[in-house]
Amino acid sequence: MSLTRRDLLVGSAALAAGAAVSSPFFLPKYHFDRRPKRSRVAVLRAEQYSQQLNQILAEGLRLFPLDVRGKMVVLKPNLVDYLPGSAINTHPTLVLAAAEAFRRLGAKSVAVAEGPGHQRDTQLVLSESGYQESLRGEKLRFVDLNRDELMRTPLRAGYTGMKELWLPRTVLEADFVVSMPKIKTHHWSGVTLAMKNMFGIVPGTRVYANSVEVRAIECTMENDCDEIRNSVAS
Repeated sequence: MSLTRRDLLVGSAALAAGAAVSSPFFLPKYHFDRRPKRSRVAVLRAEQYSQQLNQILAEGLRLFPLDVRGKMVVLKPNLVDYLPGSAINTHPTLVLAAAEAFRRLGAKSVAVAEGPGHQRDTQLVLSESGYQESLRGEKLRFVDLNRDELMRTPLRAGYTGMKELWLPRTVLEADFVVSMPKIKTHHWSGVTLAMKNMFGIVPGTRVYANSVEVRAIECTMENDCDEIRNSVAS
């Protein structure tokens, strides 16, 4: 089979057009990729929520080359609401064990931070779930990410079409953010595992759509509504 000059030109043009259309899908979306080629994973056995978790987590952390000496560590549990008889939150005993483990490794500070998405009265959730008493007993600071100071943060990827997000200062200034999800069933995905836990760092009073900042009137008390309405009006 012989090719004419015309066939060659037509074929080259078609190939160039195809490459122009498909190339955006193969271009890297991130400015740079920090992911390791293979992540290290440790599966630790714990029979129950008890003081033994302190030793179990300490031994687990020693399996990884983590240097947290002099660093700021933020623990991000899954704290969404309080329903009596339902295990929907990360158990406070596990959070306390993690805090103790990082303190022993020389962390400068350890804080617990979360922005509950279902129940907006964060103090109610802390009190009813046992977190408030537990954190106070260990002198651990809690930060409500729904009310933390926000910072405009450029995004490093273009998947969503958005160029920036407003994120809590506590999370952005931390050297280590430790996701501590609660394994739960889900009506769409079956189980969520750790898929949604970091969504809690996005403040509930900010909503993003098509790169446009929108203030959401979400409140549980009249005073909160007045505060948000005033900020929107200004």
